Amino acid sequence: MVSAMLDVLRAELAVQDVFGDPARIFDDETDAPAFPYARVERHEVNDAGAALVNGAEHKITLMVASRHDGLVGARKALRVVRDALGAAELAVPGARIVLSHVTYADTMRRSDRTAYRGLIRFRVIAEEAI
Repeated sequence: MVSAMLDVLRAELAVQDVFGDPARIFDDETDAPAFPYARVERHEVNDAGAALVNGAEHKITLMVASRHDGLVGARKALRVVRDALGAAELAVPGARIVLSHVTYADTMRRSDRTAYRGLIRFRVIAEEAI
């Protein structure tokens, strides 16, 4: 699920406009990326199967870090991530996406006051493809 989301984000032109080309969207590939960047913070998976179909609920949290353009830049970074995933048809082998939506988004100044941090959480329900 996460790799499908990252593929969508990295391929989106609006995301590349904010995060560079190639887009600095990471799972955990680097310890010190250049700003702005996004990173997967959490991926929680719960059973969501129905009577005859196996399924899973995925809650994926992405963190966005931005030093440019203050709060406006951080919000723009969150917006392009939200828009790209909201318009995407995630391609996950062996699964059919039933539901995909944003459940939370917020932006705040980091405690060191040098950058802004945004969080965006997605909820995805996937069923086993039959």
